[in-house]
Parts: sequence; structure tokens; C-alpha cells
Amino acid sequence: MKQLNVGDHRYTLPLFLPDATRGVVRGLSSQQVQEVGIQGVVVNTYHLLERPGTVVLKKLGSVGALMSWRGLIVSDSGGFQLFSLIHKHPKLGKITDEGVVLYSSEKQRRKTLFTPEDSIKTQFAIGADIMICLDDFSPVSGSAKRLQESVERTTAWAKRCKTEFEKQCRKKGLSKRNRPLLFAVIQGHDQPALRQQSAQELIELGFDGFGFGGWPLDSNGDFDYHIARVIADATPNDKPRFALGVGSPANIVKLRLMGYDLFDCVLPTRDARHQRLYVLNQPLNQVNFSGKRPWYQHLYIDRGRYVADPTPVDQYCDCPTCKNYSKAYLHHLFKIQDSLAFQLAITHNLWFYAQLMKKLQQM
Repeated sequence: MKQLNVGDHRYTLPLFLPDATRGVVRGLSSQQVQEVGIQGVVVNTYHLLERPGTVVLKKLGSVGALMSWRGLIVSDSGGFQLFSLIHKHPKLGKITDEGVVLYSSEKQRRKTLFTPEDSIKTQFAIGADIMICLDDFSPVSGSAKRLQESVERTTAWAKRCKTEFEKQCRKKGLSKRNRPLLFAVIQGHDQPALRQQSAQELIELGFDGFGFGGWPLDSNGDFDYHIARVIADATPNDKPRFALGVGSPANIVKLRLMGYDLFDCVLPTRDARHQRLYVLNQPLNQVNFSGKRPWYQHLYIDRGRYVADPTPVDQYCDCPTCKNYSKAYLHHLFKIQDSLAFQLAITHNLWFYAQLMKKLQQM
């Protein structure tokens, strides 16, 4: 797809959406995020349900109002965070057909149920432009029975999400033209047949777009491009494909060539906080993605070689960081643990991603 229509807004694809999990892209203000060329963010439904909560969000109107963000807002379902918590601490919860059961402590004193309906209601309180159905994350080490169960439960939950979504649209008087979009998530882990089954069942239910869900790495720890291709082939070309949690610049380029349209990942912001920056090997307008030569590399700004380096982080970059500051200064800021180091590093990495999107949009 070349364009995403959300209400009266038109977005040229592909888009990269940094994670603003709790209503903030860590290290930058909303205005700074927009200034580097980012058009949308992803927020987390479960974390925003915890704080500030739906009462505050409803009073303010949306998380966009809370964070002074005027761009696209995607709310993920909150499922991945819940499943990660339960996987690490099995006594703190369990997955049932009804929803996700959480306990206040390992002694299970107080029980909370988070259902597909709860997820959708919360996403309406968030005021998201694109909402994601709650899905049953396929466990990496799951048995064949558990993986099949994940696909079936994901379909059942998606159906319940759509029912609640349509109910909320009617309640709020939203037409098809001005309502949010609802995406479903395809599960099945590394099993092509299960991925195809999941895709077909969700297509039959009817959604505005489809997400590549589950763990994206194969048994060797490499990105599973084969499964990504299976999902791309199994989903319609007139519906946007969302590569959830993806990824590195190299991942994004390959998946865009497969037909994926939307991407979100913590990498550019997390890498920046850990002093890992993205640097072009040549001007971006000269890059040939099909060539054998690597088109970018990582620069680790904490290394001693940069202590007195007067050059910018990337000679081919015109982001505010590279235009105004040297490697030596950024190295210095990290060494003295000043918060400006995070701001300058994150600005650079997000600029890199935004410029990559512009190049891919022209292809």
C-alpha cells in the first residue's frame, strides 16, 4: 500500500512509529518527536489503563491531549506485556478463554480479569486512531496443542473485540468514515500452516488491517523472514500490514519489499540510551538496498576513540544533533551522565528512521 487513510488524515506509507508506551517517547517531548519527522506513535493500552487510567483519559479527551501529540496514535492491546509478565512469573496470572487473569501477588489475594472487551473500551478512552485486538501471544516453546490453542483463542478474542468495537462506534455515533481503524493480529509462531489458518480466520471476520504477531525470531535467533513472507502472502494487498515490534533498519527494508506498511520498535530509542547510534555508509539517496555493501553501521559513542573527535556522529546526516554537535561532545555527555546525552542520541536515531521511511516511500 502507498497510503493509509484514517478519518480526514492521509499518511504516506511506510511509517515507523516509535514506542510511546506510557504516553511519552522517552527522552523527547512530543514536539521534538514531530520535529525529527515522526508522524505517529504507539502507546500501550495496559500501561495507560494502570496510569493515568481511563477516568483521567476521558476527562482530557485522549492520550494525545495528555501528551500534546497531534499525529497518528496506535494503541496496542496490552496483551504482549501481560503475557510477558505471566511467562516470567507464572504465579501472577494465567490465560483463559475469558481473558487474562492477573493476581495482585503470588499469594493470589486479589484477582483482576482483563478481557478483549476491556482492551477495546480502554483503547477508545485512549482515543487511538488505530486499535489492536487483544491476541493470545504464541509461546516460543509452546507445544503443537498450545500453538493451535493460541490461534483459536486469538480468533475468538478478535471476534469479541470487533463486536465491542462496533458497539462503541454506535454508542459514540461514529460513521465508517470518521471511526478509528481496527487491526487483528496473526498468530501461529513458526508454523506456516497455523499462520495461514490464523490469517484466513481473521480475514473472514473482516478487519481494517492485520499485524504480524508473535515472536519474530527463528530457533537460531535470526529474524524469521520466511514466516513474514507467509503472512504477507496470506493477507490482502488492499489492507495495511503491521510488522509489530519490528525492527532494525535492515528488517524494515526487507519487510517493506514484502509488502509491510507499518513498523514499531523500541530499538532506535533504546539503542540511543545505550550509546549505540546508526550511521550511514553513504548518502541515503545513493543507497542501493539490493546491493551487497552494507548501507549503514552502528557507532558506539562511549568508546575512547571519540573523546576528542570534532566530527559529527554521521557525516551524511543533517539532524539537529549532527548539525550542531560533535562526537566528542556526545561522548562527554554520556560520560558525565547528563540527560542531554539521551536527547541528542535519540534525536539522531529517530531522524535516521524517519529519513529511511522517506526513502522507502519513494520506492
